[in-house]
Parts: sequence; C-alpha cells; structure tokens
Amino acid sequence: MSPHSHGDCMPRIPPLDRDAAAPEVRVLFDQDAEAYGEALNTTRIAAYRPGIALAAKELGRAVANAGLIAAQLRLLINVHVARLVGCPF
Repeated sequence: MSPHSHGDCMPRIPPLDRDAAAPEVRVLFDQDAEAYGEALNTTRIAAYRPGIALAAKELGRAVANAGLIAAQLRLLINVHVARLVGCPF
C-alpha cells in the first residue's frame, strides 16, 4: 500500500511531506503537529502553494477566534462532522 493511500482510495494530489514543503510553510506543519499530532492533509495539500496555505490558515484562525461559537461546541461540531464523512479526527 502506498504511504499516501487511505484504504483503497488514492488522493488525486499526493500530500507533501514537511521536508518537501517550502520553508515558509513548514511552520504550518509544526503547528498542526503540535495541535493534532501530525500535519493535517489540508495543510499538506495547500503547501503546494505557500501563499494559499498561509492565507487559508489565517482565515481559519480568524473564524475560530471570532468567538461566535463557544470553543467546546466548535470542537464537538468538528468531531461530529468528521464522523459523518468518515474522517478520523
């Protein structure tokens, strides 16, 4: 099985490893690893375009920090949606 495969599915764009990513986005890999134990696939795909990766993370932070949804509820929503789509979170 390929290191990038998930079951019998293969991503169309192979996720980048931290070492293959541009230096300016490696910090995003590190932040993901600290928060989630490993880099998220969204980070690993967006890293192909560093400007987009950095902007997307900043947008995500802005939404998360807006305070419109309590942190505990936001976490429960993330876990529930991940479960609905069959994604381990």
